[in-house]
Amino acid sequence: MSRLPGRGLLLAAVAGLSVLVHLYGLKAPLLDYHYHRQVNTASIARNYMRGDRSLLNPRIDWEGPEDRLAATELPIYMYLYGKLWNIGGLGETWGRLLSVLASLLTAILIFLLFEREFGREPAFYGALLFSLSPLEIYFGRTVQPEALALLGLVAGLYFWDLSLEKGRPRWALALAAFGAFIAVGHKLPYALMFIPLLALTYRRLKSKAWTDVPMYVAGLVSMGLVFAWYTYASTGVYVVPTKGEQFANLFDYKRTLYFAQFLLTSRFLEVVTTYGGMVLFLIGARQVLVEKKDPFWLAWFFGTLLSTVALGYYAHSHDYTALPLVPVATGLMGVGVARLRASKTGWVRTAALLLLASVPAHAAFRIPHWYNQGLDYRARAGEAAKSVSLETDLFVTGGAAPSVLLYYLDRRGWWSNLNDESADNWPFIVEKRAAGARFVACEKRGACAEGGSLYKRLREKGRPAWDDGRLVIFTLP
Repeated sequence: MSRLPGRGLLLAAVAGLSVLVHLYGLKAPLLDYHYHRQVNTASIARNYMRGDRSLLNPRIDWEGPEDRLAATELPIYMYLYGKLWNIGGLGETWGRLLSVLASLLTAILIFLLFEREFGREPAFYGALLFSLSPLEIYFGRTVQPEALALLGLVAGLYFWDLSLEKGRPRWALALAAFGAFIAVGHKLPYALMFIPLLALTYRRLKSKAWTDVPMYVAGLVSMGLVFAWYTYASTGVYVVPTKGEQFANLFDYKRTLYFAQFLLTSRFLEVVTTYGGMVLFLIGARQVLVEKKDPFWLAWFFGTLLSTVALGYYAHSHDYTALPLVPVATGLMGVGVARLRASKTGWVRTAALLLLASVPAHAAFRIPHWYNQGLDYRARAGEAAKSVSLETDLFVTGGAAPSVLLYYLDRRGWWSNLNDESADNWPFIVEKRAAGARFVACEKRGACAEGGSLYKRLREKGRPAWDDGRLVIFTLP
């Protein structure tokens, strides 16, 4: 008999923990880890807020005055973010709130899915461990579509499992297809979900799976919509890869063995399972993958692992690509906890709780630096832009990423690595001046520091319009 309280209380605990772990840094600026992707997302969302734009018209600020379609992933997350922007005076914080909500729903669906697979107790432990995984703690509240995509992936699996029941309920089939559309539309690599979906179908229907019409219809409809979006978006200004050749440039398969080794010995061990969690994972994996040889869980784990390796350098350089490993890993970890807790030996039961507690303890030491704020030169960027320019004035900006300084200046314009002393950015500035640029703005370092080559060249044309010691703005003659 389970030693746990009722199902309602367990669900409340799962939901409460999900919200709790994502509260830290909820109202922080977007300049923590992976700030470039977060600012890109917020910039497009803000344009949805300002214009009476439909979902199909995402726009960027870093291509000068052009009001062109942004070649980006399915923009449902950014659209909702933009439409919520002005409510309650929360502004860009709505992005984090949307991600926290998506993470909350994902944790609940994970409990429900694991409950169907293993029973209530392993499901509870697995759902708790999902929210306690370092990768989920951080990326479950960042301003990017990862949390919504992961919700779509888990929803697709859960509702597809329901759709395979007697009578093949159409509502479950529709929700599964919608989940797949949301997941893959927001993150193309999440197409990996079709590997466990196929195995789930085979486990239930055996050989009839290969001729299952609802499976093919759901897949064709959901992926047809994804294909339609990316075909449409590929005609816009580059934000994320939307064409085959753009993806090929990201992978760098010459170092695949190194990337695979790093994924297994560093990322999976440190920010997916943690060291203590790895013990629980191995116990659960032995029961489910080795002893039971469950086709769904074998396909889910190894399909996700191999799909992540197949992303090559892109996965290696973006921690969040390992997020799809978190649900499957923590499901097996939950089985591990339950197996140890079922032991008749007291110290084994105690060890299970200690190993479970080690997961958040590991996260507390492993990821605090991800929350650190950087780029303090942008702190007064909005004030600076308002004091020297009009809303319609165009800027040439420097910095670490195209969207960042323009977002905080709250202006449109262009970007180049103006701080690089080894590059001659003057021809670029001259070109953009002819295209309508009125100002140059960059952090006071490198070529833009006093004594730097670009600073001296701009200073010959006149005094800075703004200089607070960290950010400098020059008017272009």
